[in-house]
Amino acid sequence: MKFLSIALSSLLLSSAFSVSVYANDEHSGKEIHDENCLNCHKVKHDDKFYTREQLRVKDLKGLGSMVRMCDANLGTSLFDEDMDEITDYLNQNYYKFPKK
Repeated sequence: MKFLSIALSSLLLSSAFSVSVYANDEHSGKEIHDENCLNCHKVKHDDKFYTREQLRVKDLKGLGSMVRMCDANLGTSLFDEDMDEITDYLNQNYYKFPKK
């Protein structure tokens, strides 16, 4: 019985901790973006870079392709999941393309 009580308490405590961590957490793509993309985009551009009128990116698929092109050109060797997170972050915060 004591073991069950300890196990249940540990489970509840870890669940409460994980909820509080994720409740305050930003989009995971932002951190990946900031670590890998700002080397180029922060120096030459600001947030307006992603929202300027002459965008080369026209849809969500094109945005994902651009993220992958940057990854290849910079040799960052990001995982596909990381590039998807960056794409999702940029789309949610700047581009707002409809998800298909």
